[in-house]
Amino acid sequence: MADRSRAIAKRGTWTDAHVRRLFWRAGFGATRAEVSTWTARGKGATIAWLLDGGRGPRLVGPEPRVDGKALDPVNEYGHDVLWWLDQMIRTQRPLVEKMTLFWHNHFATNDQDPPLMLRQNYTFRKYALGNFRRLLEAVTKDPAMQAFLSLSDSDKAAPNENYARELMELFTMGSGYTEQDIREAARALTGFRSVNSGDTLVGVSYDPGSHDAGAKQIFGRSGRFDYKGVLDLVVRRPQHPGFLVAKLWRYFVTEPISPATQNALARVYRRSRLELKPVLKAILGHPALYANLDAPDMVKAPIVYVAGALRTAGRGIDRSDWADRLSAMGQRPFNPPNVAGWEWGPAWMSTNTMRARFEAAGSLIEDGPASVADGSTSPSLSPADALGIARQAVGEPWLSRETGGALADMAAAFFAGVDAGDSDTRQQRADQSQRALRHLLVSNPDGQLH
Repeated sequence: MADRSRAIAKRGTWTDAHVRRLFWRAGFGATRAEVSTWTARGKGATIAWLLDGGRGPRLVGPEPRVDGKALDPVNEYGHDVLWWLDQMIRTQRPLVEKMTLFWHNHFATNDQDPPLMLRQNYTFRKYALGNFRRLLEAVTKDPAMQAFLSLSDSDKAAPNENYARELMELFTMGSGYTEQDIREAARALTGFRSVNSGDTLVGVSYDPGSHDAGAKQIFGRSGRFDYKGVLDLVVRRPQHPGFLVAKLWRYFVTEPISPATQNALARVYRRSRLELKPVLKAILGHPALYANLDAPDMVKAPIVYVAGALRTAGRGIDRSDWADRLSAMGQRPFNPPNVAGWEWGPAWMSTNTMRARFEAAGSLIEDGPASVADGSTSPSLSPADALGIARQAVGEPWLSRETGGALADMAAAFFAGVDAGDSDTRQQRADQSQRALRHLLVSNPDGQLH
């Protein structure tokens, strides 16, 4: 015991609540085993594992089957969404998957064929924690992105400005550019050509003959820039580091970033030559991420809500309706609303989307590990014990003291007026109480926050 106390003192305060906060913000919730493991190992080891992973497979557990068949994300409607949900649930690289979601929103692309979107998803995963400049080039050459923003087949005779504009406004800078910069960058970005199989886009190629090789002036600099030159220019702009680190901060932390923190993270980013891991390490270790552990205030995005509920409850993908449920909640992966992506935070909460979350909680507990079989609940459980069992069954979601008290009171009320000798009714009420508790633990307002 003395050795354990000294170890805790040496590494500082690091509790179950810290691990749960970190795994929700940097992943999709922590299982009970993960909470136990990483609470014991400490903050530094936990963050190092999230950043670098460990030995073993990237995914664990059996591959999903729906209606007795393996997922077919290319050909079956909705299976692309189910496929990505499965990645989030079974991943042993939660931060990689969470950052794949970040880049999916940052470089929002929609209305493209599933093979192209899946290919883009693999690109985001490959570069999720890597070098931003290399990621940016991979995205620039990505067929889905090129088709979405009309970069493919933009040639020197008629340069298309769509990608050049979003490259500066949404992807790298936010400000600090002119319409002239956009026009000249569009010229530099010419030369990509669509590669089709029949009427279907399957890739892109680069044709120097369609590229405008003339001199351009971008951000006050002159040169015969091509697409690589433009990418170098935008990431070297003084606005870029602060723009990107602030957006990363908002993804993990609800407290507004201070100028001092933004400048410090920007220095980390520049000194690492645009590597993302050092910035993420600094954010995940920052005290602001662990503020108000007893009162979380970040709204779970729909995909995080569903993936986290399934993952922490020990349930995989075994039904096909999760894709449509996510649509009803306002976030269907592979289909962001526009090039700016989704609006995050409290915007997820509305009358219709909350109803969809309530119904999703019903799907979670109606079968699978979190379900309650008839006759499986002891009628002699105290309200506190009944609530504790329900919490364990659905992954121990955060629960405020007030909500916990209300749920315990509800559990007790199920037996009001039931004769102590009426064993059949007491058994039915015990099962009903346990189902209601599990549902409300996932669907109540506390369950929407992390």
